[in-house]
Amino acid sequence: MSHFEIRAKECLARIGVFKTRHGDLRTPLLMPVIHPGKSAISPTELIEEFGFQMFITNSYIIKSHDRFKKKALQEGVHGLLGVDVPIMTDSGTFQMYFHQLPEEEIDPLEIIEFQKQIGSDVGTILDVFSDPKVGKAQVEQDMRKSLERAKISVDKKGEMYLAGTVQGGIYSDLREESAREMAKLDFDVYPIGGVVPLMERYRYADIVRATLAAKKHLPPDRPVHLFGCGHPMFFAQAALLGCDLFDSAGYAKFAEDGRYMLNTGTYHLKSLRELPCECPVCSRTTAEGLNSMKKRDREDLLMRHNLYVSIAEIRRVRQAIMDGKLLELAAARARGHPNLLEALHVFLDHYDIIEEASPIGAASSIFYTGTETTKHPELRRFQKRVIRRYKYRSTDLLVLVPDLGGRPYFDSYPDLIRAVRKTKAEDVILAFVTPFGIVPWELEHVYPAQQCIFPSALDVDAINTGLSRVSRFLQSIRFEKAVWLCKDTPMNSIREKLSAFASIEIMEKTSDVEAAILAHINERANWKLRKIRALFKYQWDIDDINLDGARVVLSKSTGKIRYISMDDDIVFTLVPLTGLMAPTFKGGKLLLEHGISTVYRVIMDDDAVPFVEQGKSALSKFVKAAHPDLRAGEEVLIMDSSDRLIGVGRANLNGNEMLAFSRGVAVSTRHSK
Repeated sequence: MSHFEIRAKECLARIGVFKTRHGDLRTPLLMPVIHPGKSAISPTELIEEFGFQMFITNSYIIKSHDRFKKKALQEGVHGLLGVDVPIMTDSGTFQMYFHQLPEEEIDPLEIIEFQKQIGSDVGTILDVFSDPKVGKAQVEQDMRKSLERAKISVDKKGEMYLAGTVQGGIYSDLREESAREMAKLDFDVYPIGGVVPLMERYRYADIVRATLAAKKHLPPDRPVHLFGCGHPMFFAQAALLGCDLFDSAGYAKFAEDGRYMLNTGTYHLKSLRELPCECPVCSRTTAEGLNSMKKRDREDLLMRHNLYVSIAEIRRVRQAIMDGKLLELAAARARGHPNLLEALHVFLDHYDIIEEASPIGAASSIFYTGTETTKHPELRRFQKRVIRRYKYRSTDLLVLVPDLGGRPYFDSYPDLIRAVRKTKAEDVILAFVTPFGIVPWELEHVYPAQQCIFPSALDVDAINTGLSRVSRFLQSIRFEKAVWLCKDTPMNSIREKLSAFASIEIMEKTSDVEAAILAHINERANWKLRKIRALFKYQWDIDDINLDGARVVLSKSTGKIRYISMDDDIVFTLVPLTGLMAPTFKGGKLLLEHGISTVYRVIMDDDAVPFVEQGKSALSKFVKAAHPDLRAGEEVLIMDSSDRLIGVGRANLNGNEMLAFSRGVAVSTRHSK
């Protein structure tokens, strides 16, 4: 049974709660590595002064030293370290690799039993660590030996949680095979192993490939631990990959070498004239003062500084996920090293994996950070859905307006929008040309169409990305005539290249474009229903919905559509932050009548029906069926086992996650029977 639940998401990153015998943990989290005999900073201090929630120590080291072993067996590993928080123990795999110990040095089953005896909250199997310098044949042999050990170890865990490490070196096919086989075994945590040498060599792109290859096949309801990821400059990107647990001995090792950690990189203390940090250590001393200290005192303060920086970055990562800003944080950190930036682009190129995990309609603004912004999964998904689901496919006049989208379109082009409201879609389509693609006027308020901030000095790659997406849109619709309104914006530069796809008339004045639109005035035009039908198609892929007699109410303050009512009952409201529709219970019935896809139906076990009907959230453990194409953030119908509507709400998880998790909320119920 899983002991993990998700509270918030961005890309593959999760804010989670991991329940253990010694307390609930907020993830992502960092575990300092504690040596039982030579920790200069006590575990108690690490909790009280720095705020760490959990530690990792080495069961092989404890077992190999009589004084540690005796106390651990008598008082448990918590007594040995003198704390009452969750503790994870490693098995000695890295020591076997680092010290080139003989294979018989550690018995795989004995070390599992020892970890149980000393009361580890999370133990670890004895896997086989592959040096990146060895060939693929050796890595495959090591991976298969790790699998064999995993299979004989997993049933020995008892009440202890057990971590089953995924190996496979830098070879994605081996990582995938390892993850597929490990996923068949009931491990409680899935570490990604063998990355320490890659971290040391700044091979971040290889870490990204290895982690994503594994993540595709690991059960989503178990935490993923990136073994040996201890530098704060990589935490944001590692969290984006879907890693929940990190560990670090680097804070101490770097201090021993006189190295000063920041979330932007590492510096040699001797090269610093100032301490560019606000932590308690750096606030009370100077670079000169640290350099003049005795070695032991200097190491102690450097360790503390490194810990302050590390724990602060983990907190920053968690907050960024809550705010939907982790990708921007990772992009900022990637500027600290070219290899980090390369790794970020490698990550973003795995769109299919990211899109499945990413929630729809996060509603946070998207700030341009560089060429990677146009690969943002929300922007790509919006554009793909526009091209695939835009309702209106044929028109007489297509009006294209280049714009960066930094302001509401009505504020920038009120005359054009007032004019197009007087036309029907078969007569005029108005679309804005942005760096992330086309924004049809009907979808102007849909996230993230108006939540993107791009600079006026736009890079060539971003412009070319916009060109590619606009071109695909033009090829997806039919029009008799197209006009282009020239504007002083970087996107104006693509109009000549678009001539390869269509003949476009250039107009310099907004008034001329307005006149061209007004030449198609149609007295039967109903711009509100035109927008609503476009939303139904975009959101639920429903082509035609009967809205005869519907009353559309606008917000007095913003002029946006506020809700739709029928027979004096509200059937849909528009969520201001996302621009999407949220059905009431009656609206849910209307969607059913119009054949809403099974993608947007979540089937509950009958035991949960009374609770949902009372307005309570639909819990994951009671989900009986959910479509794999359902995404977190979608507005869905909650059904009973006989396909009867019992509620409507917003999905907190995607379809696969709803079926995998036994903890947490699958759908937050908005309205019930």
